Amino acid sequence: MSAEAIELRRIRSKLSALDGAQWFRASDERGEFVEAKTRNGELNEIARFHPGAQPEEADFIASAPEMVTFLLRLVDRAISKACQASGKEQPRPTGQSGRNKRRPGDFTTEAAIKCGEPAFKVFLEERYGLERPLTTDRATERLRSILQIQSRKQLNSDSAAADRWQDLRAEFNVWKGAGL
Repeated sequence: MSAEAIELRRIRSKLSALDGAQWFRASDERGEFVEAKTRNGELNEIARFHPGAQPEEADFIASAPEMVTFLLRLVDRAISKACQASGKEQPRPTGQSGRNKRRPGDFTTEAAIKCGEPAFKVFLEERYGLERPLTTDRATERLRSILQIQSRKQLNSDSAAADRWQDLRAEFNVWKGAGL
């Protein structure tokens, strides 16, 4: 694996460790700071700025997770296009239109199979913070959390959940195919 691929993997891992927290600029009597709003709605101060910090510097720090996510999507698209140009067909990365058409009713089974695959478990660990040991049960639990579902059966009955599954599956295929 190239040094660039290793670095991308490290960046993706750090981003996934934030677990979807949103960062905002805030201020109080002591000055400006960045706070993270967790998935549970908890606000945590994560960085405080020196009084001489420029507004652009504070904005840059506060928007870092969004910018990294955007840039990683660009990288995924570039990798996919490069693979297509070289004759190796790659699935579309997360968030792109043109999802593969699949008959309804097979996403539940497909997700169950993926949760048993070692490569998918490593993907969930590196991109979404799946904790070791990498068991099928833990992968299933993490998948439900990522897709915001109570049961994998919802993948067949909830179109938004099915869309999220297809995006995650495409992201996994790009990750796996590119060696990232």
